[in-house]
Amino acid sequence: MTFRHDAGEGPALVCVHGSAENHLLYDALLDSLAGREAFSINLPGRAGTDGPALRTAGEMAEYLSGFIASEVDGDHVVAGHSLGGAVALEYALGAPAGLQGLVLLATGARLRVHPTILQLYEQLKESGVEIPALPPGLFEQGPGPALIDKATKDRALTPIETGGADWRAADSFDRMQDLEKIQVPALIVVGTSDALTPAKYAEHMATHIPDSELHVIEGAGHMLVMERAGEIAGWIQSFVERIS
Repeated sequence: MTFRHDAGEGPALVCVHGSAENHLLYDALLDSLAGREAFSINLPGRAGTDGPALRTAGEMAEYLSGFIASEVDGDHVVAGHSLGGAVALEYALGAPAGLQGLVLLATGARLRVHPTILQLYEQLKESGVEIPALPPGLFEQGPGPALIDKATKDRALTPIETGGADWRAADSFDRMQDLEKIQVPALIVVGTSDALTPAKYAEHMATHIPDSELHVIEGAGHMLVMERAGEIAGWIQSFVERIS
């Protein structure tokens, strides 16, 4: 099992990546959270973490629960980006001991995936072609080539088969009717230029999760966890101080 662990002040922040990603997604954010204990984990089947890819957000939440029981000591906050946000919601609905809050980044209570994305991963799996570079549309307008290059190299550590399973898991996720059952505070962040999980997804969660705060970043895209790491880190620090 491969993951990043930064020692520091608790409660620990446990970060879960999105579809076709891995723990490297959170490098910039964890670098900006110096002094806080934090974990960035891999779901199975990628970047040095063995096992077949999991099929649903529920299965992923069970894996997260096992990781936390094994590696995290005491109180913790779970952060999730995109599909990772679905995993965080599933985990919280189980009311686990020690969970103090959620950080929901560019995600939603339902994650329908465009059929073109699902078809693309099936075609790539059959052809054996490597995953293409991430499209600039996932980022803010005019992302630097270095950022896209890093994101593409990091994502290459997630096999095509695993990425396809992730997207199918996202497509089947739906907790629209269960948000009122979330018993911990939630910090919700979205960008106005997010084409995959638009601001209305975040607004719906903020309306229905009983204790939540919403931050909308003007111009930010779906990959805001990489591009706006400093801003998000500041909100996380304030959020954790409030709920602790």
